[in-house]
Order: sequence, then structure tokens, then C-alpha cells
Amino acid sequence: MEELKKLVQEAYEFGYFVGYKGHSEWAEWIREHREEIYLRAQELGIYEIVKEAYNKGKADGRKKREEEILKGLGKEPPEGERPRPPKIEPVEEEVEEAVPERDEVEFARFLETTRLFLPPELLNSLRNLKPPRMLRSNH
Repeated sequence: MEELKKLVQEAYEFGYFVGYKGHSEWAEWIREHREEIYLRAQELGIYEIVKEAYNKGKADGRKKREEEILKGLGKEPPEGERPRPPKIEPVEEEVEEAVPERDEVEFARFLETTRLFLPPELLNSLRNLKPPRMLRSNH
């Protein structure tokens, strides 16, 4: 049961990260990681719950990002200070492609700095997977 909960938690966290950071689901490393999670879920027989957790996390992350953007737009500078225009850096001609390793490191750092809890509806769906007490073996 603990393995199932960990997988649902991982799916929720990864979905939250994708939604919060606004990453494309078709980026190679994101697609691969999501498919890996889904494959493990199929093996454990909890594919639908894991898919729901990922989508819920993605929606929650997107919502949190929007809230933070709106908060940032509403901030007033301290009295006496004028807002400074952003410094514009010259654009280099060569555009660097996204490196999957860097993105995976970003995800790991995100998890270290963000504490996410599974929503109650996902926890309840996990409880329904546990067989009734009378059907469990007493080993």
C-alpha cells in the first residue's frame, strides 16, 4: 500500500511541477517521465488513480502559478521608491536547446523547496484499493 501511495504522490508532484512551471507535456524528458509513472501504475493496477493525480497536480500547479502572477502584478513598490524598468539583455544569436538533465535537476530542486500534500479525494481513492479486513490474510 505504501508503494501505491508513493506513486500517486509522485504523479501529483510531477503534474504540479509541469503545471506550475508551464512546461510542455511534449518535451521529451517530461513525456518520458510521465510515461514511466503511467507504466508503473499499470503494473500496480492503479493507472486511473495515478492519471487523475497527475492531472489534478497539473491543474493545481497552473492555478498556483496564476495566483502568484496576479499577486505580483498587484504589488505596490514601497513608498518613495519608483519601479525600475527591467534591464534588457542583448539576445545572443545562438539559441541554446533545452537540456533534459538541467530540467530534471530543476524538478528535483522544485521538490526540495516545495511541500505538496495529496488532495483528500486522491487519498480516499487509495483507501478504496485496500481489500476489506475479512479478505486480508492474517500473516
